[in-house]
Amino acid sequence: MALLCCLRCARCRLRDCECCKRFLRWCGYDEFDDFDLMVQIEKATYEPQTKKTRVRITAGDHVVETDDHSSRTGDFHDPLNITIEQGTYELRIDLLDMSGRVIAEAKINIAEKVVRPPVLEPDMRFRMNPKRKQISKPTITLTMVKNTEDAESGFAAPADSVDYFMKQILSKAKNDGSGASELEILKKASAGPLELFEGLGNTTNCYVAVLGPPTTRRWTLGFWHDKRDYEARRPAFKEIPLLKVQSVQADPSRHHVFVMTYFDDDRITVTLNLRRVDRARDVWVEILHCLVQKAHDEHKEKKQMKATKSMRSATTGQYGTKSSQSMSSKSSKRS
Repeated sequence: MALLCCLRCARCRLRDCECCKRFLRWCGYDEFDDFDLMVQIEKATYEPQTKKTRVRITAGDHVVETDDHSSRTGDFHDPLNITIEQGTYELRIDLLDMSGRVIAEAKINIAEKVVRPPVLEPDMRFRMNPKRKQISKPTITLTMVKNTEDAESGFAAPADSVDYFMKQILSKAKNDGSGASELEILKKASAGPLELFEGLGNTTNCYVAVLGPPTTRRWTLGFWHDKRDYEARRPAFKEIPLLKVQSVQADPSRHHVFVMTYFDDDRITVTLNLRRVDRARDVWVEILHCLVQKAHDEHKEKKQMKATKSMRSATTGQYGTKSSQSMSSKSSKRS
């Protein structure tokens, strides 16, 4: 009788109690523990495709959303990270217009479509239910990668998940321009929202992006209050030269937090604690680590090129002096 009562209450906030949560897993009522799900929004289509749209993903109390889309084609290629808590049954995908109204929705059974399959196929296509009479045949294409590590352990996501989404982010940034260098591609991919930890545990929402030549003389990581300030080219409230960044590492005690260490102008070590918002923490760490490494490589290449040019000019000057001396000696002998 007690077991029946527990199962009837399982859909409530019973899992806030750790003992009840473990019991529901032990007895087999819940099929999975908490895990992170990386979702790549590939494409959302409907007929007629005339409006700008964005996508919202909901799993229980957790909600993530794509940025405002800039075209009517339905191509997103946006990576999102959402936590799936034990006991969450459905993943709801909402297609929104620019006013925030739901125009189509799809409900995905998490256990059936995400947990049970040993391998999740890329570019899975789902039919959506239209919520507006003006549209028909809505569909959405997703690529999902699950991370089954314990969300409280602080362990990094599997390498294949991070590598996959790194490739997706770099591919998206590369398609935005032509003939861009790898550093410029990483620069485009590094822009996004973060939470900056301040004193006494307070956090500030900010927008992070990388500035570099020809806009600025050196590569810097800038912090703005929001994306509008960045797009309006207002001064950043904090700038960190990439060449002064010492390390970017995941925080082992906090699952969504990473730590950046750098030197200020007085050569004093400064530590920043940042929490991810739109993408997995380990993707942020990998992108910023690659950016710092590329900035150092480019700096070394410029120094080597400068040294090579100075050596060539010195050699040319030396040979020029010798040739002029020989020519003067020959002319003196003839005279």
